[in-house]
Amino acid sequence: MSEIEEHRLLRAFLEETEELLEKLNHCLLELEKDNANLELVHEIFRLTHSLKSESALIGFANLSELAHRLEDVFERLRSGALLLGREPLDLILGASDLIQEMVARIARGEGDAGVEIHTLVAELTRLTGIPGGKAAPPARREPGAAADGSQLSSAQILRAREALERGEQLYSLRFRTVGEPLMRFPRAYMVFSNLEKVANVLKATPELSTPPPEEGAEGFAEVSILFSSELSEAQLEKAFRIEDIAEGELARLGPEYLARGAAAGEAGRAEASEAPAAEGETAAAAGPAAPRGAYERTSVRVDTTKLDDLWQLVGELVTCKARFGKLTGSLSSGSPAAELRQDVEKITDSLERVTGQMQQAVMETRMVPIAVLFNKFPRLVRDLSRKLGKEVELELAGGETEIDRSLVEALSDPLTHLIRNSLDHGIETVEERISRGKPATGRVSISAQQRGGKIVIEVADDGRGLDLDKIRRVAQAAPETTDAELINFIFQPGFSTRESVTELSGRGVGMDVVATRIKENLRGEVLVSSLPGRGLTITILLPLTLTILHSLLVASGGQYYAIPIRDIDETVHVEPTALRPTRAGEQLALGAEEIPVIHLALLLAAAPVTAAAGYLQGVVTRRKGQRYCLLVDELVEELDLVIKPLVEMLNRSRLFSGVSVLGDGRIVFILDMARIVELPE
Repeated sequence: MSEIEEHRLLRAFLEETEELLEKLNHCLLELEKDNANLELVHEIFRLTHSLKSESALIGFANLSELAHRLEDVFERLRSGALLLGREPLDLILGASDLIQEMVARIARGEGDAGVEIHTLVAELTRLTGIPGGKAAPPARREPGAAADGSQLSSAQILRAREALERGEQLYSLRFRTVGEPLMRFPRAYMVFSNLEKVANVLKATPELSTPPPEEGAEGFAEVSILFSSELSEAQLEKAFRIEDIAEGELARLGPEYLARGAAAGEAGRAEASEAPAAEGETAAAAGPAAPRGAYERTSVRVDTTKLDDLWQLVGELVTCKARFGKLTGSLSSGSPAAELRQDVEKITDSLERVTGQMQQAVMETRMVPIAVLFNKFPRLVRDLSRKLGKEVELELAGGETEIDRSLVEALSDPLTHLIRNSLDHGIETVEERISRGKPATGRVSISAQQRGGKIVIEVADDGRGLDLDKIRRVAQAAPETTDAELINFIFQPGFSTRESVTELSGRGVGMDVVATRIKENLRGEVLVSSLPGRGLTITILLPLTLTILHSLLVASGGQYYAIPIRDIDETVHVEPTALRPTRAGEQLALGAEEIPVIHLALLLAAAPVTAAAGYLQGVVTRRKGQRYCLLVDELVEELDLVIKPLVEMLNRSRLFSGVSVLGDGRIVFILDMARIVELPE
């Protein structure tokens, strides 16, 4: 299999596994609430079976083995032979966590071979009471049978186990071919082909699925075939009793044959990468042991109705093209100018409408429900609440709200920190809540909705709220500091009201991560609302997409630049007399305050700023509570720009966050205002 095909197979596996794990995690949490729900048990059994099969097919033996043991547990639960108590559930959730860790390692290109699974596998095996796997009737061992299945790949072991579960018998057939060396392969292949018609062939040694070169034909003097079948031995003998082969030896095998192969772990993986394929198995099915490159998800599922809408717009675009072609013909034929002008205006209006709708349609294809992110949090709340000894209920709303795919992973860390903060700092212990007249169970809610051109996410709890007096003491803030200014301290790096560092808090990192990721990386806003003793609500406002930026176009030194509207406090006309030189640079008297001035043209080593009509143009921005004024030649217009990445060679000073192209083809650089205002300091 080529490297490209292997990468495609791995990508399909990871995307399928991601969905399986998401469903598995949800079902496990629901099962904890209702452990008598057999429908959930059946569904989890199906999910673990799919996970086992998928991972074995692509060659991840440890992952397949752990999923198989988990499947055994749910088989026992389905049959009523095992009751779901606290210990089994903890083991099941631990196995689920380890499976997710292995999938994450595989996505990073590290594989699953380095993960220790034997302790957990032993615990799950003890729980089921089935040594080595599924229960199966004992089989008699015949002389000459192989001692174990250590030479089998993980995929072959899986297929053999599934055959036993279906009630089939596992067999090993050994025979010798006689006659001319060149005829040995055809005779061996005839036996192989006959068995394929009546049995499930797992492996042939030597490989029989493809003919060998002539010089290799002598290697088929002795042949062994592993297969499973529900037919009797007498019926099977009819398939392999042919002329020119010595008496065949047929041996019945049982589950113990596979035990050592499963325990071989990494050795089995290495063998799988070298073993020939049987019955259409590819080399990838056996599973390469070599580490693969890191995988970055680049695909997204799209509703077919969105694609239909997009295709309809493509049809309208083709119509516009045809109309322009007709217009070109009219120009050649000398049609009246007034008539041509009218046609151009009509076609331009149509084209503007179609391209606007296409932009919206393409943006919608990038959208995914935010539920893919929200579904990770019930497990987080469950584990943290148990660790902290608190009773907490999580409420999720607005999971159907769609956000840009690029926002999903970027939001994971900030929301995780907010939830941890609510459980550790906000929600009180059961005793404290009861003493305050609150329900014993605390509540944390996460909601999402689209409001105008923004995505609004709220994380709220009914805990203590912010202790502003304690924040004032820790921050050593002045008495006149307002409540809003005190709240902003919680986003400062290293700030914490915890007196001691714990596993969950006290380092002053969490809320700093929230502010940095949301405000700088995602171009969003964070709003805080606190009611002492009643709870805290943190609202996150995000743009619908990160690929389109609403900007102010400015000119400086003969070049256009764009400034994100979100970074602008106001724009001002600056009288030259309002500028005052100081040791630290020029200051602008703006109302009752003086703010530092930055000359964009001087910063970029372009022509100096020139005053037009007796005044300069200033763009006022704010960074960490301090305002700055950026002087430019001209304020051109507001517009939406499609952001494109900028190569490092053109951005060595890191003054630009991206680049875009205007309608007339001119390039415009997008200014990174956070970086620009830090340079003078």
